Amino acid sequence: MKVLLIIIDGASYKIIEKIKDKLPTINKLINSGFYGKLESVFPSLTPIALASLITGNLPEHNGITAPKIFIKGRSLSSPLSAFSSEGLKSDPIWAYLGKHGYKVTVTSNPQALPDKWKIKDVILFDPYKSKIKKCSDAKVLLEGENKILSNIWLVEKRNSKYLIVYTSPYGEKEIELEEGEWSEPIEILGKCGKDELKGTIFLHARHENVYVSPISFFNYKWGNNTELQEKIWNFIVNKHGMILDGDYHSLYKGIITLDEYLKTIELTYSFFLNYTLFMLENTNWDFAITYLPIVDNLQHLLYGINEEKAFEHIVKGYEMADEFIRAQLNYADVFFVCSDHGIAEVEKKIFINKFLEKINVLKLNDNEEIDWSKTKAYYGGGGQIRINLKNREKNGIVSHREFPKLVRYIVRNLENLVDEEKNERIFTSIVARESPANDREGDIYITGLKEKYGISSLVKKDMNIIEKIEYYKMTSGEHGYFRKDDLYGIIIFYDKKSNTRRKFISNAKIIDVAPTILKLFNVTNVKMDGKPIITLVEKYGDLNNY
Repeated sequence: MKVLLIIIDGASYKIIEKIKDKLPTINKLINSGFYGKLESVFPSLTPIALASLITGNLPEHNGITAPKIFIKGRSLSSPLSAFSSEGLKSDPIWAYLGKHGYKVTVTSNPQALPDKWKIKDVILFDPYKSKIKKCSDAKVLLEGENKILSNIWLVEKRNSKYLIVYTSPYGEKEIELEEGEWSEPIEILGKCGKDELKGTIFLHARHENVYVSPISFFNYKWGNNTELQEKIWNFIVNKHGMILDGDYHSLYKGIITLDEYLKTIELTYSFFLNYTLFMLENTNWDFAITYLPIVDNLQHLLYGINEEKAFEHIVKGYEMADEFIRAQLNYADVFFVCSDHGIAEVEKKIFINKFLEKINVLKLNDNEEIDWSKTKAYYGGGGQIRINLKNREKNGIVSHREFPKLVRYIVRNLENLVDEEKNERIFTSIVARESPANDREGDIYITGLKEKYGISSLVKKDMNIIEKIEYYKMTSGEHGYFRKDDLYGIIIFYDKKSNTRRKFISNAKIIDVAPTILKLFNVTNVKMDGKPIITLVEKYGDLNNY
């Protein structure tokens, strides 16, 4: 038996119910299998939800409690990342299956790497590790000399054509692009810090300049099998490129247009489709996890826009996800299709760290970076505000005596934060600790906010605490804190050899997926917060003898 878990990031139960007739593969699986809502964890953010999915445990038990995880002895500026295996306190599903002799392939998961399990025949990949902070951002080439990754690129425009001379692993190369034309994937060479690395990009020739897509690097950090990683780079990346998300940051900064953003979505889909099929075909597995991000990408940007064309773009994302699932149906006997959360509309964004700066507990330097030596509190995401406490945080500046007074001061100001346009308070629930928090916890929790408000950790000098969403530029869809439509993804279970007609799965939680899969492989001696989904276990409990 081969079991495949396909994760469609952000696939919303509410939207699936609305458009499933436009999704032939998903509709087929629903009508021939089991289907229902999948309740996420709180906060329903991707790395937190996926950690719960793969471990079968709630955040407080698996250790992934927020995007930035605060640990005693570490500074507020260097918490553990939720996008790493380092933060996991409980083993994921691949560790249990691998220890029982099953072969596993994971094509993408936030907590897959570094590989701290090192189990034979367990292949772990996370393409997002090909990104390097401050080196992977998109760029713009102007006529003349341009510096990219410490190398000089030359750009010359001749009438409506650009001639671009760039540095490749094989020396200088040149490419000619007509205005409006996108290039094929281009392999480049350059320095990120002290490391000289190969990278991959796309170019788009425009009237006044050339857009350079975000750079993904061949750094040997996005897989635990170097030989396989080299094959992926040579046969997939060099042919299809390696864009991992729609380039929202460039859209927000005004570097690219909506049409160019949608093109980066298509290129993201192309990479994940071809990469996923290559992995399924070229690895030996009994259980595999595959992943697609584009539905979540599109919903974040477009879901809150009440325009038909915006929703049409979202539907297009679901149609690509439907094709992504269809392309994998020949590779397994049993399928789980799951999502980590849903989506909710937002009209305004609340910048929590900007709020902390306004009440003088967070300080920025002249470079618009946080001055940690003068910062008393910081919002790291996941609803958590952490005090920069002496003897807990490295280089902490707040005394234990000042702690309760500071917490009350922050909470009082949060409670009194009002959207003057609507004359309403924003936060519906705030939880404060009377004593300093332990590891992986906040000292103050934002646990509820009014509908149509999103929250962010971004902070700049020239921003407001509350900003109205600028449609087609800022995110108009969010998830994590509303406990409504954003809390519910989907679960579909499909067995190719079963004659089942559509059956509904009720009360399924994201922590139930891992124990259900382990049960199908007859791995039962595992303690988890989640429980096997009864309707599946009763009918398919003997699948280990399939």
